[in-house]
Amino acid sequence: MKPEPALFTFHKIREQSEQGKVEAWRALLEFYAPAFFRLLEIEGAMSAREALPVVKKMLGDLTGNGFERLRGTPRQSEREFLGDLRAILLEAATDYVSAKNSETLAAGAFEPDKIAKLLDGLPLLHKEMLFFRLAGYTENTVERIMRLSPSVAEKAFERLAGEYQAARLTERDLCPWPAAWLAFLKQARGLKTENCTPTHEMVRIHDGQVSWYEKEPVEKHVSGCLHCLEAWTGLREVSYWRRAADPHSAAEIKELLEVIPIENTAKKKSLLQRLRS
Repeated sequence: MKPEPALFTFHKIREQSEQGKVEAWRALLEFYAPAFFRLLEIEGAMSAREALPVVKKMLGDLTGNGFERLRGTPRQSEREFLGDLRAILLEAATDYVSAKNSETLAAGAFEPDKIAKLLDGLPLLHKEMLFFRLAGYTENTVERIMRLSPSVAEKAFERLAGEYQAARLTERDLCPWPAAWLAFLKQARGLKTENCTPTHEMVRIHDGQVSWYEKEPVEKHVSGCLHCLEAWTGLREVSYWRRAADPHSAAEIKELLEVIPIENTAKKKSLLQRLRS
């Protein structure tokens, strides 16, 4: 009689994956790899074939040196964990995209100071939507991610003119300037200060678990901080693709598993078995 398949929660995956348990890693990849590939398809303008070595590099970074980097990722919240993995993934994608991309863009268009100026004076909600448009998302997908019509930010979208006009013209989810965009996100992640909002606080606000008095100062900070705005929108993004991305086949999961230092689960023979063999 075949044993019942193991049921995995996030916490079980998180605990057993750093032990190299094969079934935990299979579940992790089944749950989250589709989101990884969608992120790279859109923000990195990569095909699945091009994205594969980037995802493998991210997995190698996570599992190297005895799962050292994985051990440093959040344990309590799935979205916090995915936010960290998204940052590692896009970091791995930056050099790859820069090397293969020949896009042309006005000098300095995605310097942090220039993006801050582009966003200046807008409400946080409008900044989020503008951020997603710059990342390559269509209005339809922005609406699904935000669960709100982008028409509320139409005046903000008018700022996407000149060197940013391609963001308004895109007809499918695909970043028009992946090398510049990923480089900007990397710079934004490097702008963290001691005043920046912890990711778990952002998750609580997204979930409506705090009072207006608690969230108002946080949202004010996020609105004026590119580091926190990048993390804030990233949490919405991974949460959406965790639900919406199409599942991968068993063969695709198996190929990704090959780069993981999986625990050897082969049963050792007892002394009696060895003597009989």
